[in-house]
Amino acid sequence: MERVNETVVREFIFLGFSSLARLQQLLFVIFLLLYLFTLGTNAIIISTIVLDRALHIPMYFFLAILSCSEICYTFVIVPKMLVDLLSQKKTISFLGCAIQMFSFLFLGCSHSFLLAVMGYDRYIAICNPLRYSVLMGHGVCMGLVAAACACGFTVAQIITSLVFHLPFYSSNQLHHFFCDIAPVLKLASHHNHFSQIVIFMLCTLVLAIPLLLILVSYVHILSAILQFPSTLGTQEASISRIFLDVFWTSVFQNHQITIVK
Repeated sequence: MERVNETVVREFIFLGFSSLARLQQLLFVIFLLLYLFTLGTNAIIISTIVLDRALHIPMYFFLAILSCSEICYTFVIVPKMLVDLLSQKKTISFLGCAIQMFSFLFLGCSHSFLLAVMGYDRYIAICNPLRYSVLMGHGVCMGLVAAACACGFTVAQIITSLVFHLPFYSSNQLHHFFCDIAPVLKLASHHNHFSQIVIFMLCTLVLAIPLLLILVSYVHILSAILQFPSTLGTQEASISRIFLDVFWTSVFQNHQITIVK
């Protein structure tokens, strides 16, 4: 009875760039060029790995999957943002917002766990080189990718369900350029504290668990390298290689779009 005169939200209005009205065309050009650069670089990585048979090994297989994930990730957010920069009415339907949130959460969480899988792959390659081809066979690699995607799907499903089962009335002005968790939660008429705690814990775990697994993998790798009975030159070369792997893993992780703002 208290909400007889209140309207159920059926669409959201993005206000992310409303304060930059005079710069929206310039922002469109900048973001479009960055988007095309991202698509181009990832497409080059994927095509190079596919065409060069020497790169058909687990490390590059995971790298190709990571590039595919990043292409899909940006596709969920950037094209809609580019359209809105040139539109007077920047809206998205309630269902469209839920789909966008689920998609970027699914891809983002999967991306995080794929980084952990890549760390595990380097651990096996350096600490168990004689058994590498057995432990990281094609079936195992596919299984690890499927597990990462399953984790991402589960987390995305739970969070999206918790967010969009909340009541939304009257206010539909979203202070963001896409349907991120925090801005959408602010528009909910009532907040379920249990749901907020679950969402916070899941987002924290998605960030913390892959990072912890990567750190554990590389601690074991460094420990194994330091125990190798080798000449100083070989030792230095091995250590250089591992730190190079750490560097590239960090680069890919920095390309992630943060799940929790």
